[in-house]
Amino acid sequence: MKPIVFLTHAIHPRAMERLGEEAEIRVADAYDEASLCAAISDASAIIVRMPLSPAVIKAGTGLKAVARHGVGLDYIPVETCTELGLPVIFTPNANTESVAEHVLGSMIALAHYFGPADRAVRSHQWERRDGMVGVDLYGRSIGIVGMGRIGTRVAAICRTAFNMRVLAYDPHLGPDDIVQRGGEPVSFKDILAQSEFLTLHLPMNAATKHIMNAEAFANIRQGAYLINAARGGLVDTAALAEALRAGRVRGASLDVLEDEPPKADNPLLGIDNVIFTPHSAALTEEAMLRMGMDSTEDVLRVLRGEPPLNCANAADLRARAAGASR
Repeated sequence: MKPIVFLTHAIHPRAMERLGEEAEIRVADAYDEASLCAAISDASAIIVRMPLSPAVIKAGTGLKAVARHGVGLDYIPVETCTELGLPVIFTPNANTESVAEHVLGSMIALAHYFGPADRAVRSHQWERRDGMVGVDLYGRSIGIVGMGRIGTRVAAICRTAFNMRVLAYDPHLGPDDIVQRGGEPVSFKDILAQSEFLTLHLPMNAATKHIMNAEAFANIRQGAYLINAARGGLVDTAALAEALRAGRVRGASLDVLEDEPPKADNPLLGIDNVIFTPHSAALTEEAMLRMGMDSTEDVLRVLRGEPPLNCANAADLRARAAGASR
């Protein structure tokens, strides 16, 4: 009898086919907590594409692994999984190129007014072109907040393709590490003050929530462009709206928002030089295949009794096991 793997949402067809070779696949058809708890009750593993509560994880009494279809771990109660001895699988290399390309596309679109220009043509306001004089990326400064895999790839593209000065801030990396990853290490205050383009690549947690708040926008370089393809909670929505209206921020590209989908009264929706995408930076054919296959293969490894290749809480599980053996 094959073990049951529960999916909150379907994954790439090739990954579904591979998963089905060794497991019975069950896909959620309801997303309230009670329905999820019932559906996961006899599952051996779960692949997650939405936030799950600790209660849902605890309802899976037969779980052997919890897998994130993606990179960010804010969808999974990692501490709960660790307490239960469950490895938390993720796919750290799957969407790096896709998101990096999205960021570069966003920078070009903002610098050349793609959003407002498109709306001007559609609304028969051709004359608006004279008020939309853009800027070249070549030789300008890019500030990268978070020099992980995606930030490092963005740095490489900006440096080689556009000869940009690459400033970088990462609270978890030392100056030498940042230099090795292609950035010029600076403080958070300096990256705000010096960057003509600012892109966010941090995880979402208590320390990073609203890192771009009213104080940050008060100190940002006049006329800077902001790109956020990481997590919506990194940016204080009201503070960004005020900075855009005041001209402190010249434009913003937002793939993520504090509320998804945005509420009708979101103040950013009425501001012209803001480009929205629906949390889709990683929704490319290649990234979806990599995320699906990487999460599938690691889940199957665990179900066969093998260690996963990408386990986010491996160190904590080892420490827990060591403590239990004393």
